[in-house]
Amino acid sequence: MPRPIRVFATVALAAAAATSSGCFLVAAGAGAGAAVAYTNRGATANIEGTVPAVFDKAVRAFVTLQITETGRATENSGDLRRLVGTLGEQEITVEVKRSSESVAAVEVTAKKNVVDYDKDLAKRVLDAMMK
Repeated sequence: MPRPIRVFATVALAAAAATSSGCFLVAAGAGAGAAVAYTNRGATANIEGTVPAVFDKAVRAFVTLQITETGRATENSGDLRRLVGTLGEQEITVEVKRSSESVAAVEVTAKKNVVDYDKDLAKRVLDAMMK
């Protein structure tokens, strides 16, 4: 095999090994607790607990982060609950939906204005809920 092709093959194999081991580490880290994923408008995670228990965590996170609660809603016989509040000019919404008997899917959005969202603030709310 000519030297340039050998070098390319070696670099390609090294890159593949580094990439695959990096993916493994991310997956291993995600299994250690609730993994937070960014969405187009905020952040989402699956949190252990019933919908009422996870909703209570959202209420405590609002208090901890000094978010002023402005509304609550319950739908689908309690399988979906929503908490809304403000922090300065931003509107924060936490939606807690039953995923299974012991897990709730949570989505947090932090709207700056009609088109802009603060994903970092949404993640901070989720982080506060998981403490």
